Amino acid sequence: MSQPEASSDLVVLKGCGDSAEAAMVRALLESHGIECVVQGENHRAMLGAVMGGYIEVNVLVASEDLERAQALLEASAEAPENARPASPGATDSEEAVCPVHGQRSTATCARCGTFLCEECDVQGAQGSSLCEDCAERKVAGGESRRDSRRRLAAWAVLLFLFGPVILMVLSVLLRRLMG
Repeated sequence: MSQPEASSDLVVLKGCGDSAEAAMVRALLESHGIECVVQGENHRAMLGAVMGGYIEVNVLVASEDLERAQALLEASAEAPENARPASPGATDSEEAVCPVHGQRSTATCARCGTFLCEECDVQGAQGSSLCEDCAERKVAGGESRRDSRRRLAAWAVLLFLFGPVILMVLSVLLRRLMG
């Protein structure tokens, strides 16, 4: 985290709703050579969701950088008039390239976000685009490995919690039957 020189006066540039918004503002400013400090970021994280909401998160800049930082924020907030939201999974950037084939990307994987070209675009059950790896991760029953691991973990927790009780009840029943 960069900090402005101690000799300069810090002024509040923007009050942010949360640490994520403050991080985006910080990244924007620092990418244009404007040093800043995010006030309250760590305190809010330490207090968690319940009490952290009461801590203000402010982005501070040196007073001599205030006008330039405000202009930069205003410019980044203005969306181009002809911009339209892209459809989910579609990419029209010349830089988006399929990592497998090196061709221009036409979509992204709905599960992992990998760029896909026309060759490796596998349609999932709901018609969403999937990469080859995500398509292979689906087991034959339609359940993913992650789901089966979760189910196994749930059974392990239940066995850990109720296993001793069940064993005690069975031993009491066996003693009554035997004696």
